[in-house]
Amino acid sequence: MDDIKTRFAPSPTGYLHIGGARTALFSYVYAKHSGGKFVLRIEDTDFERSERVFEEDIIDSLKWLSIISDEDIAYQSKRLDIYKTYAEKLLREGRAYYCFCSKELLEEDRNSLIAENKKPMYTGRCRELKPDEILLKKPYVIRFRVKRGPAETTGFKDLIRNQFISVNNDEIDDFVLVREDGIPTYNFAVTIDDALTGITHIIRGDDHLSNTPKQIMLYNALGFNVPAFAHVSMILGPDGKRLSKRHGATSVNQYKQEGFLPEALVNYLIRLGWSHGNDEIFSMDEIIKYFDLKNISKSAAIFNTEKLLWLNSHYIKSKDPFELIGLINGIGGDSQKPLAAALDTAALVDSLKTRAKTLVELRQKLGFFTNESIEYKGEIINGLNFDESDLGFLKSFKEFINGLDPKIFNYNADLENKEKTAEELKKSIDAIKTGFNDFLSKNGQTMKEKAMLIRLALTGEKISPPIFEIIFSLGKERCAERIDKFYDFINI
Repeated sequence: MDDIKTRFAPSPTGYLHIGGARTALFSYVYAKHSGGKFVLRIEDTDFERSERVFEEDIIDSLKWLSIISDEDIAYQSKRLDIYKTYAEKLLREGRAYYCFCSKELLEEDRNSLIAENKKPMYTGRCRELKPDEILLKKPYVIRFRVKRGPAETTGFKDLIRNQFISVNNDEIDDFVLVREDGIPTYNFAVTIDDALTGITHIIRGDDHLSNTPKQIMLYNALGFNVPAFAHVSMILGPDGKRLSKRHGATSVNQYKQEGFLPEALVNYLIRLGWSHGNDEIFSMDEIIKYFDLKNISKSAAIFNTEKLLWLNSHYIKSKDPFELIGLINGIGGDSQKPLAAALDTAALVDSLKTRAKTLVELRQKLGFFTNESIEYKGEIINGLNFDESDLGFLKSFKEFINGLDPKIFNYNADLENKEKTAEELKKSIDAIKTGFNDFLSKNGQTMKEKAMLIRLALTGEKISPPIFEIIFSLGKERCAERIDKFYDFINI
């Protein structure tokens, strides 16, 4: 099966949509599962709508998802001479013809057919023109001459539906191959490209079902081998309608900026229509190992953001804190300063990663640490009654902080030796924990009684990472400053 070759051929007229990413993923893992090749082709012959920014987004997004082409990326815009050669071949052999019908005439014919309750399609005005009637001085298109007759049909077996789909040729227009401006249409260019690059299996959305018979006609007319086809059902939103911006993020890059991990998105996309038993968690290697077209559902997949968030939180929890620091710094759209790859930062990241569903959420939870100063919010403090004993505790708590051994905070993070780094972290936090418990015991107090007060003073929030890790991460000076500030805030 090492001769299998698949492709993903997007048009750079927009950012990589989540549906396109799933199609690319299916094509990629099918090729890899079979020991074959996967290639990327950019279909950029729509010169008015194609943009470089979209092309770069498609390539970067696929790379981020680890969907990598095995060959150099091909561009249709650099192959126009090839399409011209094959158009001339079809003209010479009588399989194509020039059409001089104006847009106005085509619209008039269309309206007449609709008025007669007939299917609106090209009437074939130019199909049988004689050589002396063909005047190439005015605009023309080139149309494919579809073989007609009650017995003329075109069909193929769909590998996902596992059924043979056949269409009567009389239901198909003499479709355009080359437009007035000399640019090939989608069906013409894609057929030639797939044939010349040796594509054996075409996996794409079921919105292309109507294109497949036309392309098979072209394969046969040009003497090319016909590839196998597999049409994937569309992705729907929770409301059962086609996935769109109203359902939330739709582009891969948008999910990246919102703090989703590539492995989580890959895992989620592969499960949108494909299954392997009851398993939910898959690495890329596992997907490649188990993937098979026969396990793709024929029904439309429903996009569930909560399921994606669950998967993302799973992968965040599994990450090393230093790796998470780098990932957090890699997402844009925030004014917070970059996180340092330091032990104090890693301590907090490791505590908070179990409570965050996205990298953005994790970064927000680190706000009390990354911001030099914090503001205490009335809506959080309101309803909490502080008295003189609380003020007294804050004073004694500050004394405890100032009395901590400076060696606790003089750690040495060895990023090349994560086990050693973890040991350093544990020693420091255990030292703070032991000292704090002694402090509470001497004052006849318990953690349960004072935890809320401490959290509010140090973070401004009722929920936070473990207190000992907060103290370690903020350091003596910042802890003391915040205790003073909170003391003044409640001592009104």
